[in-house]
Order: sequence, then structure tokens, then C-alpha cells
Amino acid sequence: MKILIVNTMYSPSKVGGAEISVQSLAEGFHKKGHQVIIVSLFSENKVYQVNGLPVINRKIENIYWPFSDKKQSIIKRILWHYKDSNNNRYDSFFLDLFKKESPDILFTNNLSGFSANVWEIARNEGIKVVHTIRDYYLQCPNSTKFKNNTNCIGQCFECKVITKRKKTLSHKVDYVFGISRYVLNNHLEYGYFKGVSNSVIYNGFDVQFRAKTNHTSTIRLGFMGQINPSKGVALLIDCLNEFEGLNWELKIAGNISDNYKKKLREINPSPKIQFLGYMKSSPFFETIDILVVPSLWNEPFGRVVIEAIMNSTPVLGADVGGIPELLLHNPNFLFHPDSLGLKKKLKEIIGNPKVLQEFNFDPSFMQKFAIENSVNQYINIFESILAKTNED
Repeated sequence: MKILIVNTMYSPSKVGGAEISVQSLAEGFHKKGHQVIIVSLFSENKVYQVNGLPVINRKIENIYWPFSDKKQSIIKRILWHYKDSNNNRYDSFFLDLFKKESPDILFTNNLSGFSANVWEIARNEGIKVVHTIRDYYLQCPNSTKFKNNTNCIGQCFECKVITKRKKTLSHKVDYVFGISRYVLNNHLEYGYFKGVSNSVIYNGFDVQFRAKTNHTSTIRLGFMGQINPSKGVALLIDCLNEFEGLNWELKIAGNISDNYKKKLREINPSPKIQFLGYMKSSPFFETIDILVVPSLWNEPFGRVVIEAIMNSTPVLGADVGGIPELLLHNPNFLFHPDSLGLKKKLKEIIGNPKVLQEFNFDPSFMQKFAIENSVNQYINIFESILAKTNED
């Protein structure tokens, strides 16, 4: 089977949770004996290989390269998203590629920059289209449905206009996956993928539990990931103001701008709060007793939750988006992302560290997230779609 994968970015370009997950699947498909080609965006056209797989980079065909820290004007951002809603600058490229490679399956993931036009082109060429929902791009230009520190309820007029074509094209997909039940249902509820078969496949990991050393009497709280307002870091450090006299420390791992770090220091200047910059996950988890995931936005999944559990680190998570699905067997470690809910949980943990021993790591549940299982589930669906086509 030949699988053509489209994702906005691919290694070694900007690598976040989506890119890591897509790469794991691509390499998993390849190990199963399937031919894989990846198409992604870059600042220029080029072709290269990553771990033996061909990657075709296409230059961004829009008014600016959006994946940098450079701040663009509101007008430019609006124009970028309107163009992206129906970006036909890649149509001939994909048409030629489909004719040349004749893939059995077009497997799309994040499509920001490419637009959803690729679905229609593939469908017209008789290629089966499978999509995995990894964010809210199809509903929201910012891909987050989070604005003014609040989760969007419904769609504003601007979002409806910009995403109208995406919604229409979503009905042309042959199968759709969600990386959580939450993010899949959220799209179905708003009329996306009408009549399209669907299911949930969680992001895959090399699930291996790693033991860790005992901690000291000081509770070592940790946060890891992108550091921006939607992630709730400000909420966390503000809540800790109330416990300044107790034995705790907070380690924050992730890249952060100097301006935002300054703002956070103003909220809570405690020397117990350490900004560590970027760190690899396993060494970081070795230094903390519990990971706090205080997300304000509806996280589609929450990759860091599973990474923490694999590193024998309990997780205290906000009950938003797909996070409750990852902590299904640990409801006592969920909180509503407001100061009252988080303070209550922090008080329990800092005041009585033995509470951490109640966290259920449940190896059998964790097998849901094994990359081998994820790859097999995708392959089974791909093969069933192709088999049904042959029967018809």
C-alpha cells in the first residue's frame, strides 16, 4: 500500500506534538512494509529524507511565513487566513504528484498553509482520503478556538466565513479520526464530516514505564510545554502565591519569551519558581514529583500527560478537552481550571504528599497509547477502505 501523508510541518522543521505523532505513524507504516511519502511546508522547495522516508517540502504560498516568532499586523493575519481558506496555489502540485505517485491513501493531518483543497483534488483522482483531527484548524483560523483567555462557544461570524469551504470539503473525506473523543465530537457537533465514518485513535508512544528515585520532603511541581496564556501557567503560579510558606517548588520547562517571563515573575516573584528553558521530557520528569497541566483551552489530546505517566510521574490535569480521557482512571487528579479548583488540589498535594501514591498508572490502560497499536489501527482502517472500494 502506498500512503501519501500531508502535514503542515515535518522533522526536522518545527517539531511539536503533532509532528512527533505524524512522524511516529509514518515510520510505523514503513516498518509494516508500506510505501510512505510525506509532504510538508517549508520556507523553500526541497526534497530530503528522514530515517529513510522521502519528504517533499513546498514553499509557503501565502503572504508570509507564519511559523516564526515575528509578529504580523492584524490586517496581514486576516488576509493570510482568508487566502488559506481556499489556497489554490498548491492545486497543480498535488494533481501532478497524485498522477505521478498514484497513492492508495491520502492521509492528511494538520493542513494549515495547504488548505483543505487537497481533499477535493484527491477525490477527483479516485484516491481515498483519510483525515486525522489534531487541532481546531477546520473551525478556527487560529486552530485553537480560544480567544481573549476564553474558550469559544460556537463559531464567531469571522470563523464561519473563513471556514465555510473547509466544512463543505470535509464531507468529501472517506474516513475521519480524532486524537480524542472530545475533539472528534466537537467537529461532528458543528456539522463537519457529515456522513463520514469515524473513530478515535489516540496518539501513539513507545510505552515503557521508567522508574524514578524517591523525592525529598519538598513537593516538586512541574510544568512542561508551550508557555503561553492558553496553557494556564499564569493561573498555576498565581495560585501558588497562597502557599508561599509551605514546602514546594515549581520547575517550568519550555521556551518562553523574555516579555512573558517578566509578566509571570510579576504575578509571582517567588524564588521557588524556576524557568528551565527547553528540556527533554525524561530528564525533566526525573526532577519533579507531579506534573501540573493547567490548560485553559480545550486541549485536543495532551501528549505531555502520557509522557509523564510513562516516566512514573503522577499528573494533575485540567478537566478540559481530551485531558480527562487520558486520566480516565484518575478522576481525583482532575480539576476545573479556575483558581478555586486548582488551589484546592494544590493544597491537598502540598499538605499531604502521600496523596501522590493514589495515582493509578494502570499498564493495561496505557497500552491504548502504544504506537504499535496506533499503527495497526490505522492500517486496518486503510485496508478496509481499499477492500470496500474493490468490492464496489
